[in-house]
Amino acid sequence: MMRDSATCQENHERFIRRVVESEIVWGLSSDHGFADCESNESDRTVLVFWSDRGYASRVRQQSYPDYEPSEISLFDFLFRWLPGMEKDKLLVGTNWTGDLVGLEFEPRTLEEEIITAMPRERLQAYKAQLTDELKRQT
Repeated sequence: MMRDSATCQENHERFIRRVVESEIVWGLSSDHGFADCESNESDRTVLVFWSDRGYASRVRQQSYPDYEPSEISLFDFLFRWLPGMEKDKLLVGTNWTGDLVGLEFEPRTLEEEIITAMPRERLQAYKAQLTDELKRQT
């Protein structure tokens, strides 16, 4: 069943609000990696993520029965996952439905949207954490 674009947009906006609020992103993982599917708009692969465990669990039941909900910190999602997805030329889907309908984004676009929605103080804390981690790696 196709969803209208307004519903997909609402699901995406809910994703942004909730992950900024909770600082958690949910994916579905198995021994084979994280849930993905083919893009509805291109020949690229989409990794799909949700704003809460309940959404991920519902999609799991319908489309990914061999997967389990997996929590990802927003920090890791922003500074590890999205840059890695960009490098691998993957797309990201937010709050997709069980019939795998939703919006697709370039990882950098989603990163910018989340960062724009974050409180300034948290963004500064994340930047400090990232700077500390980069210093430890060198």
